[in-house]
Amino acid sequence: MKLPLGLACAGMLFATVSLAVVPSVCAQQPDPDDTALQVTAAMDGGVAAFKGGRYADAAASFAIATRLAPNYEPAHLYLGTAYAIQFVPTLTTPENKQLALSALEEFDAVLRLNPGNLSALKQAASMDRSIQRYDDALAMEKKAVEIDPNDVDTIYSLGYIEWEKANKSATAILAEDGVSDDGHGNPKLLPHACKALKAANTDLVNDGIANFQHVIQLKPDNADAMQYLQLMYRRHADFACGDKVGIAADLKLAEQWEQKAAETRSRAGAKPQ
Repeated sequence: MKLPLGLACAGMLFATVSLAVVPSVCAQQPDPDDTALQVTAAMDGGVAAFKGGRYADAAASFAIATRLAPNYEPAHLYLGTAYAIQFVPTLTTPENKQLALSALEEFDAVLRLNPGNLSALKQAASMDRSIQRYDDALAMEKKAVEIDPNDVDTIYSLGYIEWEKANKSATAILAEDGVSDDGHGNPKLLPHACKALKAANTDLVNDGIANFQHVIQLKPDNADAMQYLQLMYRRHADFACGDKVGIAADLKLAEQWEQKAAETRSRAGAKPQ
């Protein structure tokens, strides 16, 4: 399923990060010696290149700053951002993959210096999602939510990762019996497959439902969250193990949220521009 606009925007956080949101260079200057002057020059050059859209040049300048001042947190954050903004999610070349890994290495460096750096956590999670390292992304998103429990984008991203992992597990488990997901609770699910689905997906699905519900509480017009919530209830229907009553209860909730998503999008489309 195509990533909806809401998550796509969250996933491109690094592309819209204003350098102003990171602690300023002046606020964390190294000691005023020759090295400090070189670091300042490298940072200033990198900022100018970044603002001018010359991201490779920006990365080269920020890399100089990290070599001169390895414990200088902003230099690693800026360098990671400069790598990340050059990454193309649909490109499978070794060079593109290396950009992702280089970005993650710099965000890791930031988090070693400051585990609570929210920008680094969000950008690392976004990059991990882009290269489908969902376990790593999930861990980063959870840390980010601990810092800001009401960040709609982060909570949404957390729910999306949980849905992606649960859906992938269900597809693989069903395929072992030569079955395709019917999207309606799979009433012909064999007992061993149902047991495997429960073991793999119970926490993911329950947490995902809770996260999408939280998003809707914080942002009642988030149709994307409603759409994924209905998909989560369809995944939850698997746990009924073929019981028609249990499946029907989950499907009723899925259909209600699907309808709410459609109505919300319709209202948004009807608003005057």
